[in-house]
Amino acid sequence: MYIVIGPRGSDAGVVYIGRDGKIHVQPGWGPEAFLELARALSVIRDAAQLKTPQLSDKVLASGVLEFAFKEIETHTKDGGVLILG
Repeated sequence: MYIVIGPRGSDAGVVYIGRDGKIHVQPGWGPEAFLELARALSVIRDAAQLKTPQLSDKVLASGVLEFAFKEIETHTKDGGVLILG
């Protein structure tokens, strides 16, 4: 169970009490960063649908996959879930 104080997934940060019973601060997610992640995920999705495997691999090796993982890890803590629409 989490106790969250503040809006999740917004540009305002939140404070929550983790499973360890300690207070944690999660930084806000700026609108620009959220939009940038959504665009990166679109690139990943589109690359996965390319018929040429080598082209898909080059797109994913360009750093977009690592960028997406880094952004998601920054904003999800303690096994959190991120839902993008």
